[in-house]
Amino acid sequence: MRGFILGLSLSLAFILGCLAAPFLVPRLSAQPPVPGAMQRWEYKAIDIGAVRESRTTANLNEQGADGWELVHVHRESGRGYFKRPAR
Repeated sequence: MRGFILGLSLSLAFILGCLAAPFLVPRLSAQPPVPGAMQRWEYKAIDIGAVRESRTTANLNEQGADGWELVHVHRESGRGYFKRPAR
């Protein structure tokens, strides 16, 4: 009987949490959507694989400070692909 009550309590707490989550957690959005407008992006590719690790980290931090987001690294070539909202 004790196990049944515990299971029922946990199930009820889970269901209530799922129902309340949309009201408790704010929506995350980088930019507010503009009706009819598409986000424009600019892209950049740089060689990040052939450099020492400390320099690679510094280079990635520099790109991030300029607003670039690393979206992919090609394993074989060591090339990193970045994007950011068009300026």
